[in-house]
Amino acid sequence: MKNNEKQVTHICLIGEDPTANLTPIIDKEIASDRVIIAHEQHQHEQVEQLKKVIQTRGYKVDKWLIPTTFNTEEIKLNFMQLFEQEVTHPSETWLNASNGSRYQILAAYEVARDYNASIFIVEPKYDALCWLSPENRAVTPVADKIKLHEFLAVNGCTLKSQQNKNGIPNDLRAIGENWLKQADKLQTGLAKLNYLAQFTHGDTFISKEQDNAMLNDESLQWLLNDLETLELIQVDGKSVHFQNEKTRFFANGGWLEEITFSYIRSLSSEIPELQDDGHSVEIERSINGKTIKNELDVVALVNNKLNVIECKTKKFKNGDGSNMLYKIDSLAERLGGLKCKAALVTFYPLNKSELIRAAELNIEVISGKDLPNLKQIVKNWLLSIN
Repeated sequence: MKNNEKQVTHICLIGEDPTANLTPIIDKEIASDRVIIAHEQHQHEQVEQLKKVIQTRGYKVDKWLIPTTFNTEEIKLNFMQLFEQEVTHPSETWLNASNGSRYQILAAYEVARDYNASIFIVEPKYDALCWLSPENRAVTPVADKIKLHEFLAVNGCTLKSQQNKNGIPNDLRAIGENWLKQADKLQTGLAKLNYLAQFTHGDTFISKEQDNAMLNDESLQWLLNDLETLELIQVDGKSVHFQNEKTRFFANGGWLEEITFSYIRSLSSEIPELQDDGHSVEIERSINGKTIKNELDVVALVNNKLNVIECKTKKFKNGDGSNMLYKIDSLAERLGGLKCKAALVTFYPLNKSELIRAAELNIEVISGKDLPNLKQIVKNWLLSIN
């Protein structure tokens, strides 16, 4: 039970926004000690995902089976049986009407009104309880207490692993920040560095030999000198010997992920609503019995909303940019729908048609001349409501 002495049972329905069922329960300023999840038979898996997270937080969970039908009178009768049962329970009953089909919500709403129960919805943009009954009750903010693994769990995903939980080393952050500031001067060099890091010999982490164009590219040699100064690589004649897989990854575009993640981590002191973050997050989800794996470059959970950032340092060939945008949009939709938004940080700018597509999909694009101001742009984006 929460610090609040009032005992309250939340009745919620399974739907497209499971976090709206979870966040009011785990907020210690919103009364609750028990949850009843109303669901149809085919929603068993979603119920178990939500139930597991709620129980891990220490709350009681009961399930209530509702009929699979469009007959609202039958659904109303079912909810009447539930509320009649709860009359004898010592706790007060509240209806969370944030989820469920329209006819289920309307049926539950009518019955809840007949039993003088409090009724609310979690407004997704502002993450607050809006009270439908009693009507004069003030909007109640919802605290940002859910963690990344919990958000993913109630949305049908499992967090398998993530990198740099303790942040990015200062020396790597300094390199990445310096490269961002010099972005306009380093385009040819970074493209060549990507190539060298991408094509190494087996497990030796030794690159192919540099050709004359590489050897004469001042920006590439400047980048290699930066890496060699920190003993992350060793230049041996025309070949580059990367220290290990982590160093090879850093040189092959990972640096942009890491500097972006380091900015997210540093913003935690400026954005109280930033409740969790992650870098190189590996997730699994099951679709039609098959296990699907995905990796998220950088994520930030802000105000109970997931922010997914994809980072790219390669040039997009014809069609590749649009395909990347569709992939980001599809993944964001699957991970949280209304509770998820996406951004693309790319070293090389998108073309005009790709930018139009990104705007249509509501994907923030940060590239080119914007990169030196990446931290502020990311901060503004995290705080934006859309």
